[in-house]
Amino acid sequence: MAKILIIDDDQIMCKILTNFVQKMQHSAACALTLQDGVNLARQDDFDVVFLDVMMPDGSGLEILPHIRESAGAPEVIIMTASGTTDGAEMAIKNGAWDYLQKPL
Repeated sequence: MAKILIIDDDQIMCKILTNFVQKMQHSAACALTLQDGVNLARQDDFDVVFLDVMMPDGSGLEILPHIRESAGAPEVIIMTASGTTDGAEMAIKNGAWDYLQKPL
């Protein structure tokens, strides 16, 4: 069973992803701010993090290295509604495993 962290300010997206993850017999935690997401990543060993780019307290791309360096060294999948090729390239260069454009 994998531990999944979802960092997204959209409560509906968090709920949808959490339900999907739990139906696949994995555990899920959700954070609605980058700060809460970083704190959760430091407290637990997550296997995968779904990370939104446009957050109210900053850019997910800026905290990507901090998430990757957390205890579990999780794989990070970037999610964004305003994706660009430059953003995707930056995400992959900074250690993201994948880059998805919303809606998923």
